[in-house]
Order: sequence, then C-alpha cells, then structure tokens
Amino acid sequence: MIGHRPDATVGAGEAVAIATGAPIPAGADSVVPVENSRADDDVVDLLQAVDEGMHVRPAGEDVSEGSVLVEAGKRLGPPELGLLANAGHPTPSVHPRPRVVVLSTGDELVPPTDEPEFGQIRDSNAYTIFGALREAGAMPVMAGIVRDDVDSLKETVFDYLIQADAFVSSGGVSVGERDVVKAAFFRRGDVAFYRVAMQPGMPQGFGQIEGKPYFGLPGNPVSVFVSFELFVRPAILKMMGRTQLSRPEVTATLTADVAGPKGKMQYARVTVARARDGWAATPTGARGSNLISTVSRANGLAMIPPGVELAPEGSQVRVMLFRAAED
Repeated sequence: MIGHRPDATVGAGEAVAIATGAPIPAGADSVVPVENSRADDDVVDLLQAVDEGMHVRPAGEDVSEGSVLVEAGKRLGPPELGLLANAGHPTPSVHPRPRVVVLSTGDELVPPTDEPEFGQIRDSNAYTIFGALREAGAMPVMAGIVRDDVDSLKETVFDYLIQADAFVSSGGVSVGERDVVKAAFFRRGDVAFYRVAMQPGMPQGFGQIEGKPYFGLPGNPVSVFVSFELFVRPAILKMMGRTQLSRPEVTATLTADVAGPKGKMQYARVTVARARDGWAATPTGARGSNLISTVSRANGLAMIPPGVELAPEGSQVRVMLFRAAED
C-alpha cells in the first residue's frame, strides 16, 4: 500500500504488484508498468525488456546529501518554496520586504482622478514608482502629493517615519536653495543633491533620515523611471538580501540613429527583438524626458557612453533589459 512499508519480498524470478508511488518491496530492483506485462494466474509475462533500476526512484535522486538547496540571496519562487518544503523547511528565514514610502512633490500636481486646470498636471510618477517597487518585491506606501515647501515635506516624511524602511520622492521643492531642504532634516538626517552625468535623470538627491534611505528623484516621468532602475532598484534588492542586483544586459544592433549629449551617459528607450544575426534594438521615440509612452513601448535602455554624440544605425550597443526581449 502507498505510504506503508510493504509486507511482501521479491526473490529471483519473482514479481509482486504494487501501486504507483508505493515503496519498493525488499529484493526488487525494477518496476514494470502494468501495461507492459500480462498476468495469467501466478505467472507474469513481461512484454518489454527491463533494466535494473527501471522506474525506481532512489533516495537522494533529486538532491544529494549535503547539497545547498537554495543559495542565500535568491528570491524564493514557487519551485524554491516547494523544494524547501520537501526538505522539511516550509518556513525558511528570509529578509522582509521593505516598506517604501512614495511621495510626489509639486504645487502643479493633482491626483490622476482629477481634471487638471491650467498649469496643472496629473501625478503619474507615484504610480510609476509604485509599480517599480512592487516589481522589485518591495511594499510601496503611497503618501500622496506634497506641496512645494520645506515644512510640508518635513511633516509628511516624519509622519511616515515609523512605518518606513526607505523613502522615494519625485520632483524638487522650489523654495530657495536645496540647502534649505538639507536644513529641514538637520539633526535627524542629511540629504544631499547631485548633478549626475546622465540623460535623462541628471538631478539626483540621496541621503538618510534617522538611518533610513531617502532617494530624491527628478520630476520628469522618464527621468523617474530611469533613475529608479539605476539607483533605487539595486538598493531595494540589497535591502532584501539579494545578491544579483543588476538587470540582464545584451549587445544589440541599432536599427536607427540615436543622438544624445556628448558629455553624458545616455539611456535611450529601445525595443530589443531577436534578429537573424543576433539582437536588434529599435528606438521607441524621441528622447524627451517627459515622454513616458516611449518607456511603455520599450523593454530596454540602450546605454550610449559619454563622448558619443551619435550612435549610428548598424552600430552595436549594450542594452539593459527591464523586460524580456522579444523573440
């Protein structure tokens, strides 16, 4: 019977019937499917040659004793959870998913459900960041729109400080110099601002507030996406104990010219697809950092290095894939 120690033993030239998945009786060294046999009273004829060990699953066949089941830093998916459960570890110790507070700053912003008036725009950045955090495995906490003044930013951040493991904001505050923002968190943290030689996404902010990371991203939608991919996503993965922090990269051939600023690393939105002689990268539109539709049509960012004003059609570039390439 399945799940019980077999009573029968098998000697030379003997056979005994067992159910699929039942333990192998002592003395038996192979199993013949019933459809490959014919029984006549006490005589069993085999209709197919049988090798020793056929249809027998030996102990340790799946994983050898002493093997590492799941490497540290690997994300646990359905196969890994099943493997660990099979080895008697249904509740493994893991890094918790960080709670990341998402803020959008700007007097011109309104919620996506509102009809913008003159000079206003809908807040899309928070939802881009929300989706990117979820895809990375974090738990986004939407803190809403913060007006363009230091006190509003300070109040909102400290309201969420207890439940946050990190903060991500988009857009800057327009009151005075950025040193004023740094002063807002004086004694409880420090946030610095930088000019990074990249396009899109040159203005960046980073620091800590009571030991919790604070990422200040630009305000343009494409800049937000690219900045998240380069700076925030690897940090979030690191917080979760992951060891593979980078997106996969491929070398692809451009199907059109890509122009960019000579002194900056350019991240051009492209669609990577399989071609006859390798991968082909097709730009998805103009390089304006406000054109979020160019990201939605893309699956990768072609990296044009500083010093290259024009990457011509037919040249090869490295592409960071944020979605699977098209076959």
